[in-house]
Amino acid sequence: MEKEKKQKEKFFTERDKILLKLFLFVFLICIVVLNWSDLSWFMNLQTAPRLISQRIQEFIPERRQDEETKTFEEKEEEEKVVYCERDEVVISSIGVTAPIVETTGTTEGEYRAALDRGVVRFPEGAYPGEKGLLVLLGHSAPPGWPDINYDRVFTEIDKLKEGDKVEVCHNNKLSVYTVVNEEIGKQVYGVGEDVPLLYPGENKKELVLMTCWPPGSSANRIGIRAVVK
Repeated sequence: MEKEKKQKEKFFTERDKILLKLFLFVFLICIVVLNWSDLSWFMNLQTAPRLISQRIQEFIPERRQDEETKTFEEKEEEEKVVYCERDEVVISSIGVTAPIVETTGTTEGEYRAALDRGVVRFPEGAYPGEKGLLVLLGHSAPPGWPDINYDRVFTEIDKLKEGDKVEVCHNNKLSVYTVVNEEIGKQVYGVGEDVPLLYPGENKKELVLMTCWPPGSSANRIGIRAVVK
């Protein structure tokens, strides 16, 4: 009889353990379901650093491969980028600072109106800092002419010498052009005469500063050459 009583007590003890475990399991499931949004955020928080690390490891070889495919010139250009504030041309050696003006005009009146606001980029040429030929047009004026509406901005460009710097800011990036030697860098053109590349086939960044010549006359044009070295 005593033996049967002990077995019965033992049986209830084991059953109680099983029921307790079952109850705890169900309780935990309920907690998870009712608080899933908070728990999922926590789990993501814990796994995010690992996922970010994995993505970085995947990205590094891709970036390294991109860097390896860049040419030496492209890498050198990226390292030389200098930022500036406004679209303008600065020629310190002759005291010129003027805004660069864009125009879609084609008539003499439209060009003159644009030139009264600064130095005009010739629409069919390259943009500052691009490979190709950038042409900047500006007024010139005879001695004694009042300095208004940028009428005298390019009056003294013929005084530029080899090695003088022409700083051109465009889209917040600075390009520095260096005036070439006078023999090939200074030329007088007829009205409407084309201005060819100085270095055809070499894919250089070239600049021509152009104005009416002699100052106060529209008979000819003078062009001063510069290049990004």
